[in-house]
Amino acid sequence: MNAVKPLSHYLDRPLRLVQPSVWKRVFELRAGETVLMTMRFEKWYNTLPYIEGFGETWLLSKPSFWRSSLDVTKKGSQLPFARFVAGKWGRGGTFELPNGERVQYTFDLWKMNGVNELLTPNSVRLAAIAKESIWKGHFTVTLDRPSELLDRHPWIIMTVYHTIQERRSRAAAV
Repeated sequence: MNAVKPLSHYLDRPLRLVQPSVWKRVFELRAGETVLMTMRFEKWYNTLPYIEGFGETWLLSKPSFWRSSLDVTKKGSQLPFARFVAGKWGRGGTFELPNGERVQYTFDLWKMNGVNELLTPNSVRLAAIAKESIWKGHFTVTLDRPSELLDRHPWIIMTVYHTIQERRSRAAAV
């Protein structure tokens, strides 16, 4: 029986967010050829995905049509255990986790290729998600330090990727 390694185990390896097939709404977080997490949309017209990885499954849902926040529910549960509250003007937001823990998400359009960062409440950077190049659709995830928060809540990275995809689709529609 293989033990599931935490996200911090991949600190020294480059991680990539990719869409293996243009024809399917499936996105993967990979460490080399190893798939760590998968984000899928059950049907083509669904706007909210479920995330699988590290031995668990999470579902993203919107608590209200009028708000841009997302609730996170574990598979088999009815109640959300965490929430992403979007900031003003789509510049990031806050992940509200169990036991009052928080992770800040920031997006700076003016940094090279628009860097997305995950920070502690004390502004210590945990991870960065950046587009590899203007020409490629792949993103690189850089883990800056071991983080117990990201080990317990690895779905945060895929949720940020989901918000990046939403931001890109809204920009393309305009």
